[in-house]
Amino acid sequence: MKSKNVLDIKSAVKESISKANLEGSCLLVAVSGGQDSLALLHVLYSLQQELSIDLVVAHLNHNLRGMESKLDSEFVSELASKLQIPCVLGSSDVQSIKDNKKLSLEEAAREVRYEFLSNKLIENAADAVAIGHTFTDQSETILFNALRGSGLKGISGMKEMSFMSTHGVSVPIFRPFLNVTRDQTYEYCINNDLKPRHDSSNDQESFTRNRIRKQLIPALKEFNKNVEESLIRLASNASEANDFIQSCAKEIYGQHVTFYKEKVVINNDVIELHPALRSGLILQALEELNHGLKNIRQIHVREIVNLMLGGTGKLINLPNGIEAYTEKDATILSFKKNKSVISIDGEYMMKIPGITDIPGWRINSSFENTIDSNFSNKDHTTVKVDKRLAGNPIWVRGWQNGDRMQPLGMEGTKKVQDIFVDHKIPKIQRQSMPVICSVKGIIWVAGCGISDWAKVIDTDSPALTLAATEISIK
Repeated sequence: MKSKNVLDIKSAVKESISKANLEGSCLLVAVSGGQDSLALLHVLYSLQQELSIDLVVAHLNHNLRGMESKLDSEFVSELASKLQIPCVLGSSDVQSIKDNKKLSLEEAAREVRYEFLSNKLIENAADAVAIGHTFTDQSETILFNALRGSGLKGISGMKEMSFMSTHGVSVPIFRPFLNVTRDQTYEYCINNDLKPRHDSSNDQESFTRNRIRKQLIPALKEFNKNVEESLIRLASNASEANDFIQSCAKEIYGQHVTFYKEKVVINNDVIELHPALRSGLILQALEELNHGLKNIRQIHVREIVNLMLGGTGKLINLPNGIEAYTEKDATILSFKKNKSVISIDGEYMMKIPGITDIPGWRINSSFENTIDSNFSNKDHTTVKVDKRLAGNPIWVRGWQNGDRMQPLGMEGTKKVQDIFVDHKIPKIQRQSMPVICSVKGIIWVAGCGISDWAKVIDTDSPALTLAATEISIK
């Protein structure tokens, strides 16, 4: 006989689907093969006929655990076939993306995963992505954000239905397990003869989230055995407060903030507002400039407030290449502008080997041995590509609206405009970034990395080395 806990999972998911108005919808189910995603898939499968829902299984191989990752993909594919559910698989070189974008491994994996899910959502005409985040995950997320110094938004935790913007696409994220514990999903798997895969990376205490799970929460339970429930209540209260503050800030935003020539101008009279309302306005201003609040913490808001109080002429540097400075009775938020911007007009055939001068840049090409697997310097101004590309004409031009390329480690193509955003290239500088092309497409965008199809295949022979150096124009 099944326990009450197992029955509760099914009723919790039914209630969540009803509340989110997803009856009769198509759900893209993210399945890693672990106990939470496996339980989620099985529950949704058992509800298919009752709720008239269609399912598509999605699994991404991050290529971080060798054969273990490959076996996970095979496990998910075989399970979907057994249940007669369509399955879409993907593969990505997360380690390369981590190195190229200078992200943590966790950040790179998350970014790649959500981009994959976004693409598959569109391709399969699904209504939402279903993810197996649990009550236990929620408490860990709240602690993680609190430790990072997040404000109310960060400690509000995850919502059952939320929307994530991925390269201009609004992706509905559905989390029906937020009232279900990890112990419950484990029990559900046992009772339904499901044998989840074990992800060995969850045992590595080098990851912050794993240390929170294995060390911090058990320690906190010595003070309060119901600490996870307490954290969820805290998140609920924070969410309500944050929603109220942001709605109030939105009502008066236009009275205090203007967007002018790629700058956000905040009137310093906001200093007279209640601190919570003032913070809400500043966060909305940063979000408008930066198209999101990635890397922005409450400490940065406090730095801007201190700047407002400190008089004219001071300047502070913020994440994502943003700077803030005061001017008369206002505080200006803008992206840093280094030199005067020179647009690259026309096309310039490259000398290989040799030097090619274009407006603002010198491109040097040569053939060099590949000593290791690192084919790009940190800022992507020197790269190594397949020497066979030199057999056909290669030219340099400026960025054009609509340009697409296949970033290293990705299967599909991506707008260069979105790649500029990923690498935090300010709008004002994008027309001056060299784009190196061949008949096959874009080989390299200086400052942003190479195309996957252009990478070095034979490491035993010389590679075509391309280096871009900014030069002064008199």
